[in-house]
Amino acid sequence: MLRKILIGIGGLVGLVVLGVAGLYGVVSHKVSKTYETPLPNIQRATTPEALARGEMIYRSMCAECHAKPGETHATGAQMMDLPAELGFFHSANITSDPVAGIGNLKDEEIARMIIHAINRDGKIRPMAQYRWMSDEDVAAVIGYLRSDSPDFAPSPDKAPPSQLTFPGKIIQSFILGINPEPRGALKAPPKAVTAEYGKYLAMGVYECLFCHTESFANNDVKEKSPNAFAGGFEYDMSTLGGQGFIYSANITQDETNGIGKWNLEQFKLALREGVTPDRHILRRPMPRYRYLDDVEIEAIFTFLKTVKPAPMPKLAHEPIPRPKADSAVAGGPEHLFNTLGCTYCHGPKGQFRDRLKNAVGKQPEEVAKWIRNPESFKPGTQMPTFASLIDENQAVELAKWVQAKGGTP
Repeated sequence: MLRKILIGIGGLVGLVVLGVAGLYGVVSHKVSKTYETPLPNIQRATTPEALARGEMIYRSMCAECHAKPGETHATGAQMMDLPAELGFFHSANITSDPVAGIGNLKDEEIARMIIHAINRDGKIRPMAQYRWMSDEDVAAVIGYLRSDSPDFAPSPDKAPPSQLTFPGKIIQSFILGINPEPRGALKAPPKAVTAEYGKYLAMGVYECLFCHTESFANNDVKEKSPNAFAGGFEYDMSTLGGQGFIYSANITQDETNGIGKWNLEQFKLALREGVTPDRHILRRPMPRYRYLDDVEIEAIFTFLKTVKPAPMPKLAHEPIPRPKADSAVAGGPEHLFNTLGCTYCHGPKGQFRDRLKNAVGKQPEEVAKWIRNPESFKPGTQMPTFASLIDENQAVELAKWVQAKGGTP
């Protein structure tokens, strides 16, 4: 009897080993495979209108990933927003350098990279695939990448290759979805305050669907989810200098957990300045969409009004409490620094910790102006606008406290 049990256990172990080996082989093949996806027939757009459009998309969706913290030169950077368990991720150098950058790539090769995440060698890169972005918008982005902006001045700094762990390769292969199939020409709806145009922006350009829907999956899967736009996508804050977990917000019309009670002006404030109607501070990795014009924001809001209410999915961990301005105003500068969420970017492990050293030696009143309205000094910055949350005196006290700490609180 014991002999039969041992034989049975041995058989099961053998099947498991074979299964793991088979999975490893399939995943390795998918990740290392060379794809012969035809180059899209898309070339750069060069009109002033197209370049402005390309800059708006680039600043909103690409700039933070392709430049080091606090910089704008697109030499590539380590991606800190993803769990270390999935591997080491580094974005590409997309300057005009012909060797380290994209200077010698054809426009069509860049278009294939944007749409399919397939590089010049036919390999899949671990980056977002913008399969739902229109040909016109892809051409606008390429036009801006080819412009004379100093952000794309040639740099010989070759970006180190990303190194995925086995779990990371599984997610890239089966969950995010490698889709090298040609998609055909794609035209965006006319730019207008319509739900149709808003849907295109939310799902094809600004990735609202991907981030505000739980789980690692591609947009084709997430669109069909009953929890689409209900939030719950998990971020491990240990990769961003903190501890614990935060989750993307519910942006359905649910009036309890979503944005069902928001009006348009409140929606604009949240997108552009990072402040919700109840005075919560939106934390990274939620971007500040400062470059979007009123038509785009109103179109997205119009579309979200059509999204059915859905409850927040069950969360795997207790989330970190959201920073709220009302809880900060009664405290001193250290309390402000912590409760306003400054520690996520400027704390001991924050990506922008060293940037505060620039405040040392300056007039506190000048630093206070930056704190309250950073976008007036650096358009497109991801720092929230605190002008509606703290007054000038509080900002000056916060500036003095940071300076007294030598710029390293």
